[in-house]
Amino acid sequence: MTVTSVGAAAQETPEFALPSPLEGYETETIGAVTWTFPESERGRVAELIEGFDDHWAKVVSDFGEVIDDELVIRVARNPREMRAMAPIGHPPPDYATGVAYSRWGVILLTMSAPQTWEPPDLEVVLVHELSHVALYRAVLGNPMPRWFNEGVAIHQSEVRLLPRMESLLRAAAQRSMLRLSELDKHFPDHPHEVNIAYAQSADVVGFLRRSNNDERRFHRLVQSLRDGETFDTALATAYGWTRVGLERQWRESLRTRYRILPALFAGSTIWVAAAILVVFAYRRRRRYHHLKLEQMAYSEQLEAAAAASEPPPPPLSQPAPAADVVADTGVPIVEHDGESHTLH
Repeated sequence: MTVTSVGAAAQETPEFALPSPLEGYETETIGAVTWTFPESERGRVAELIEGFDDHWAKVVSDFGEVIDDELVIRVARNPREMRAMAPIGHPPPDYATGVAYSRWGVILLTMSAPQTWEPPDLEVVLVHELSHVALYRAVLGNPMPRWFNEGVAIHQSEVRLLPRMESLLRAAAQRSMLRLSELDKHFPDHPHEVNIAYAQSADVVGFLRRSNNDERRFHRLVQSLRDGETFDTALATAYGWTRVGLERQWRESLRTRYRILPALFAGSTIWVAAAILVVFAYRRRRRYHHLKLEQMAYSEQLEAAAAASEPPPPPLSQPAPAADVVADTGVPIVEHDGESHTLH
């Protein structure tokens, strides 16, 4: 099978070939997606297939563009078989549980993680890789900073929320934050700095998406990149910031959002507890906001019923408090040979 690249970079990128599926694998085309997976794992893959349309729609909606959903997704039993089904001449790294070949619209997943052989959260990994492909297509393959690309994918798949917050708090306390200009040049290799780099990348993207108004700005940013503008020009057009200005505003937002003193805490348990408190406060504010909206809607129903001389609507019930539990999927992300890889 031969797959051509997508978007503006298609004419610059040569075709490459995918090897035939391994014995015991089947291929099924559903809509615009060609799935290849082990026959014995049809039930497990069926869950991914069933949720694909919702995941793709949610990812694409963040970019404000109509994006082609033609994809090739290959799900392997293990890293060895994933490698055997990778594009010829483009094998995944030994540590990857997911790979997005964004230029060609090909995604590889493995049902067992390298080294540990534990099952990764395939849904989270898939969403992360879908984000890479969708963003690449949204900007027609035009260049963007590495931190922005990874930050969008992590933000969309909500990977490692609590560890990210812990990394940010520790970095703030230890004054070890990395500058965006450093991340523009290269992502660090040291595990500690890698965690900070991804935590910062995701949080900066989250900062760019704070409100509905920022969502419109974010769409404008993507559109400018799609039009071929540099990231600096696109950022200035959408937000009126330079990269230095963005970083300054983001760092100030950290001091506003995380009103705690990390230096007072010691031990990972306390750090995680502090992060949970931040999440709890955030979700509590969101629940309060939604409750106020429901109360406003109820009041409007009462007024409408009174005007129409109709029986009033039933009393508004108070929602039961939800458990403030945030799942940690523990899936770090790296890049190798220009492609995005998800680890476990």
